[in-house]
Amino acid sequence: MSKASQIIILCEDKAHEVFVRHFLKKWGVKPRAIRVPPYPNGKGSGKKHVEDNISPEAEALRRRHASTILLVIQDADEFSVDQIKSNLDAKLLPPRDANEPIVYIIPKWHIQTWIAYLDGNNVDEEDKDTYKNRYGKLSESKDAHPFIDNLADSCKKIYNPYPRQLLWSQLVKNLVEYVTHYRP
Repeated sequence: MSKASQIIILCEDKAHEVFVRHFLKKWGVKPRAIRVPPYPNGKGSGKKHVEDNISPEAEALRRRHASTILLVIQDADEFSVDQIKSNLDAKLLPPRDANEPIVYIIPKWHIQTWIAYLDGNNVDEEDKDTYKNRYGKLSESKDAHPFIDNLADSCKKIYNPYPRQLLWSQLVKNLVEYVTHYRP
């Protein structure tokens, strides 16, 4: 399998970073292979940060000769997941190619709804404040790791061992698709 030499995580906040970074670690990605551009961290809009930086990060990815993946994490909030995908695609110039290693991870409201689900709750994503309040601080710390581990282990049952011809970027895309529709 062709592994990425670098994975860039373009995200809104620390909760996104903790979730994705730990998930990747469980899949054997070394910390030095992950780069997270600084996000506002309470000093501005995380959503705007992602939208403002997706094009420059994609441009840098396209210039690299080494295998690189750009993971873009943005909450959908009041919009549909398809609307967020379209909005992110519109920010990319030139547009994203279907085979390009740019992957979107789009929780409906907050990543905390995913953690609540992984904690065994029947999640109603419209009841966002309940999960944000209950899992907010937890989602930004190592206390979220057991929930992320459960998801990573479930994904491994499906994709491990992965076929040698499967590119790392395709594996990540497949995992994101699985995670988006995950039900334990």
